[in-house]
Amino acid sequence: MKLLLSLLIGLMSATVQAAPPIKTQIAFVPDIHFHDIYGDYSGDGFKGIELYKGEQPVSIRSMQAQIHSTRLFNENYFALIATLDDIAAKGIKLVALPGDFTDDGQPVHLNGLKAILADYAKQYDMRFFAIPGNHDPVKPFKSAGGKADFLGSQGQQIGIYSTDHPRCKADTKDDLLVCSDKIAHAGYQEIVDIMAAFGLQPDSRDLLWETPFGKRASLTERSYTQCAHNDKSRCNQVPDTSYLVEPVAGLWLLAIDANVYIPEFKNDHLMFQGSGNAGYNKVLTEKPFLLNWITQVVQRAKAENKTLIAFSHFPMGEFYDGQTASIKSLFGDNAFQLTREPNSDTRKLLAETGLKLHIGGHMHMNDTSVIESEHNTLFNIQAPSIAAYRPAYKLVTLNNQLAKVDTITIDNVAQFDLLFSAYHKEHDYLMKNAPEQQWNKRILTAKSYHSYSKMHLQALAKWRFIPREWPKEFREQVLNMSLLEVTALFNADIQLSKTQQQGLQAKTVLDFVVDFYLVRNAGTLAFADITQATQQIYQTMAKVLNNNTRCIVSREAKGKNICQLKSALTQAFNIYDNLNHALPDRCLIIDMSESKSLQNCAADTVSS
Repeated sequence: MKLLLSLLIGLMSATVQAAPPIKTQIAFVPDIHFHDIYGDYSGDGFKGIELYKGEQPVSIRSMQAQIHSTRLFNENYFALIATLDDIAAKGIKLVALPGDFTDDGQPVHLNGLKAILADYAKQYDMRFFAIPGNHDPVKPFKSAGGKADFLGSQGQQIGIYSTDHPRCKADTKDDLLVCSDKIAHAGYQEIVDIMAAFGLQPDSRDLLWETPFGKRASLTERSYTQCAHNDKSRCNQVPDTSYLVEPVAGLWLLAIDANVYIPEFKNDHLMFQGSGNAGYNKVLTEKPFLLNWITQVVQRAKAENKTLIAFSHFPMGEFYDGQTASIKSLFGDNAFQLTREPNSDTRKLLAETGLKLHIGGHMHMNDTSVIESEHNTLFNIQAPSIAAYRPAYKLVTLNNQLAKVDTITIDNVAQFDLLFSAYHKEHDYLMKNAPEQQWNKRILTAKSYHSYSKMHLQALAKWRFIPREWPKEFREQVLNMSLLEVTALFNADIQLSKTQQQGLQAKTVLDFVVDFYLVRNAGTLAFADITQATQQIYQTMAKVLNNNTRCIVSREAKGKNICQLKSALTQAFNIYDNLNHALPDRCLIIDMSESKSLQNCAADTVSS
């Protein structure tokens, strides 16, 4: 009897001690998109661009390329250093990297990132846990790669491509082309070989490390069959790098490889599509073994009293605060990257695995969503990117059954403006040789990384988002009008104070659209850049639109589809308002037990 009692006490003690220590912290830093600005291509004929006489040249991409991209290519080098310094200063030892840790998985960037992470691991006893995103790898197996927009010594754009790329195989080459295998797109094998120490292979310090395929570590044993959608007899074994790790007693980190590369049999070869728009909708059809594995892990974690947190590159929830239907109505089914959103059935199946907390990336957005299924509630946290507005990472602090999720902004970055002299040289070159491609030099007046990322998004809205996503008539007819002028177009029967009229006159439709994108990306973090006075102006405009349901076209509006434009504006302001009143996204507390609660926490817990 005494022996049985002793065993029971021992088991109970072991169960209690299985939970992680109170205040265990994990930083989640997705979408670094690391580009090694000090990558050396001199042996291949590219010497980079010199910033200051006598200093090491840098290998950077043009500002013209950056303002057409949803991510920064160059300054995020310094943002990564600032982020890791911040994590080190907070004494955080566990860091998860939910995909797109490189910008297309080139060896030069993988090795540069490895060196930095290894240095912080050594100096601060940090551990890093990476899982691939759609940029690492671009395709499951090594492939030709390159970029056309590296900055040359005179400010001109130079292409650097791998030797197996068609441009490097061509019979004729020009002076604006460099061939180097340092820029090839690595496949899974090359990425795991370089990044093995960061969770992708077992470590002697791990209390547990396993995969959906057991404890086998080699990629040949961690693969599944993927067949061409146009010829099911044409199949290949594709790696999956998902893993479960217990880095400290009681904490399980579930790293899910949600990449899906669907092949097509073409020209006698299997040609793999990128995984950017596949996400969990395709995981369900192409990698169903992952859902079975996740469900089993959840059950084991509960039985063994482990705290389980999942992370992957792709969102498990919707990321527009319930505005998907409205966005589709205004912009179309495929606008705003809606193809990346898991559908309702997918979300419910993911929730039914029993997962409580998942941190995703991919969207470069700051967002919180709650997924309810019949038997479970899943909280999906979209972590922002440090390479886009508003740069930040998520910090999860565990305290028994509570998970506190903070958003740590990276506003001040040392040397963020180090490359500005090179951009000035680029701008001068464009003035002389391609004036129509000039960008606004105002971005080079930024005084902080925060303001620089905001100016980048503003430029991105002008060059990419607005032309692609907003209706042509909307752009051509009202984009540059003041909000007050717009109300006059449809004879709105409104009574406005002088202050309200002045406010509507002071803001253009373009101002609103740009702020729309700030909120879309950063959620409530954008309120640092949108004043309360501006918010009141937008609220006034929304009331004007919603209180005037009739559309009476004025004489001045002859020839314009005013009623359609009014409808579009009304929808846009309603979407904006709903994005402003979403679930907490700065700091929140999640109950990981069965009570399913989520609550806001004090705003002063958000660091900057």
